[in-house]
Amino acid sequence: MKKVFALALALLVILSLTACGGKNPKKDIVGVWHAVDEETETDYGLGIEFTKDGKLRYGLTEDVLASLSDGDSKDAKDAMAGLDMLMSIEYKIKSDTEMEVTVSAMFGLAKESDIIPYSLDGDTLTFDGATYTRMK
Repeated sequence: MKKVFALALALLVILSLTACGGKNPKKDIVGVWHAVDEETETDYGLGIEFTKDGKLRYGLTEDVLASLSDGDSKDAKDAMAGLDMLMSIEYKIKSDTEMEVTVSAMFGLAKESDIIPYSLDGDTLTFDGATYTRMK
């Protein structure tokens, strides 16, 4: 009986390690991504941020916003916060190649969802046909 119990326990441990060893696309995509030309390494000033809580921010990078507001990064952050109040974007990973993106505007009065293709290869993200590089 002890041998059967020990074997069952060993199998349980092996199964739990196997389950934890898989890829987690949502965890892998979390971070800040910038549109960068791979050949010239030129940062285009466009970025995407995927947060742990399923929020997505898309727009100009902080550097570009700061340059538009006379170098004041606080003004740039305030402008982004204002945009977040008018429009929010959420994402849900559906598979290794598709995610559902939901855009809510006007405090949730207008809402639209779409399935967007993506691929993730290390620090390179292809999202809806555009290529981004992980910044942080």
